[in-house]
Amino acid sequence: MTGNWGPFHGNAQWRHIRDTSPSEWTDVVEFDAAIRQGNARANASGNRLLGEAFLHRSRVPLSQAPIDHVTAAERAALRIGAGEADELENGVVDGCSPWSCRGDTEALTRDDFGLAA
Repeated sequence: MTGNWGPFHGNAQWRHIRDTSPSEWTDVVEFDAAIRQGNARANASGNRLLGEAFLHRSRVPLSQAPIDHVTAAERAALRIGAGEADELENGVVDGCSPWSCRGDTEALTRDDFGLAA
């Protein structure tokens, strides 16, 4: 897998991957399925994930996620405002996942577990 995917991608970014790079889309859909129960090393050491992991914030498999648009009904159902709808569409500008940050790397800090914060 060669992509730079994470939980901070917005719908526009997912659509771009799907529409311009079919092989990368296949990889990212497979990666999304692979992380469902967490990291294999963590699971083996007894640090199992509570719940399930998904790349899309809708918490459904990426292949089924509503990436084509965010309707007014969806925004109302999620009780989100225009700013959050923009974040759904375009992703988080300076978001961090446990593995990397999209923002200023100079400002990167790590929590007690060594994860990006």
